[in-house]
Amino acid sequence: MIVHLSPEDLQRVYREIHEQLVAEFPPGTVEDRENDSNSKYIPVQPYIHRLETAAGTFWSWRTTGEPKIYDLEEQVIVKGVLKIVEAEREGTGFANFQKYEDTGKIKNLKYAILSATSDALRNACDLFEMGWKDLAPYRKWAKNPGTGLVVPTTGAGGNQEPTSSYRKCVVCQQPLTAEDESYLSELNIKHPYHREHIPQHLIKSQTRRR
Repeated sequence: MIVHLSPEDLQRVYREIHEQLVAEFPPGTVEDRENDSNSKYIPVQPYIHRLETAAGTFWSWRTTGEPKIYDLEEQVIVKGVLKIVEAEREGTGFANFQKYEDTGKIKNLKYAILSATSDALRNACDLFEMGWKDLAPYRKWAKNPGTGLVVPTTGAGGNQEPTSSYRKCVVCQQPLTAEDESYLSELNIKHPYHREHIPQHLIKSQTRRR
């Protein structure tokens, strides 16, 4: 039981779980929003599956208060708290709804609330840094070194130059890992490839130059 763990053990368990939570999702997890192909997001189901597989009984989710309905904006707002071990993050979710023209009543309020609840859980997961690596190629903030998503590598002149870990492989279009970037730097290959996708002629060419 978690109540029998010391503060040090709780921190260790949290760090082990958090490391799994923030790992990249499988290719194809990031989707286009239904009405905007330029806006990318991760559906709630992959987040729930990751929480289940990484945290097991060490996570819980609960909504707080009643859903708030804003008639003028035609929006419903739901708030909830995601708890992982002893760490808690509050997420806020939004969903739009429509009204019947003749009665002014809300159409499918139940589904609007469920949608806002899912959005709130996604927001809480984001506060635990889940999905950051996957969404990095589509987010301007990911270029900021303070996010931890930028890998420093040594340039040819010996100076430290920031190289993004979210450059995308030219073969599969998935973000590179720190290991990929390190291997490319070692071989002095400028184009972004996953290690397993580097053409053999490039590897042989760089090996002969050594």
